[in-house]
Amino acid sequence: MRNPARLASRFPDVLVTGARSGLGERVAAACAEEGLCVYATSRDAARLPRAERFVPLALDLSEAGAAERFLGSAPWERPPALLVNNAGYGVFGGFAALPLEEWRRQVEVLLHGSAVLARAFLQAGSAVVNVSSLAVDFPLPYFHAYNAAKAGLSGLSRSLALEYPGGGGRPFVLDLRPGDYRTPFQEAAGRVEEGGPAAVWDRIASHLQAGADPATLWPPLRRALLRGRSRTLRVGRPFQARLAPLGARFLPDSWLRALHRRYYGLDS
Repeated sequence: MRNPARLASRFPDVLVTGARSGLGERVAAACAEEGLCVYATSRDAARLPRAERFVPLALDLSEAGAAERFLGSAPWERPPALLVNNAGYGVFGGFAALPLEEWRRQVEVLLHGSAVLARAFLQAGSAVVNVSSLAVDFPLPYFHAYNAAKAGLSGLSRSLALEYPGGGGRPFVLDLRPGDYRTPFQEAAGRVEEGGPAAVWDRIASHLQAGADPATLWPPLRRALLRGRSRTLRVGRPFQARLAPLGARFLPDSWLRALHRRYYGLDS
């Protein structure tokens, strides 16, 4: 039987970035329901909920140095016991059509800003959840900068796991790789003119619509937090989170690429 107070006793407070919608909103709400004090960030803090044990904060990680400035003015004496690096977005378009400045912005949000926050929290003895993506295993077509930055974040998590393995109440790092969830991911995404095919964009949208309920993310994440050990955690529909990664271990790369292209309609 689940003990609702157990998680809050281990993690009395948490910082969740990108908490206004999608998986970040679900994780922030679940943490508040568990009794944690939730510091939640969004580019527009006024659009975050106002509730007991819920502290809305403004943070736009696309600005150079934003994470450092945020930490310098944070409303706590020491970082919370848990960090969930969730802020991020993608831009759909051809590789040559994506402006280099947009590359910088996505790397700033998804990788650099997350690394700055993770460094400060780990130094304080806190645990870190880096929300990567199954796009690390199976890239989203025409989301080149997003895929690259998420792969970098996952690589950072796996590297940090060697230094911070967890156990015994020590700091640990979770590399959380969600698959398709029914979230407004594409609503927040940008599109470059003269970019990727509309049919591929529509195929990605249909996969999201058929994706997992965001509420199903919390139980496996909660269990991993209570175990307190560094690991990679793939979540989502069983096909994406379990079967596809398992198949990727045994199938030839050429077969995987052909199946991947077919899945997104790239050969139609």
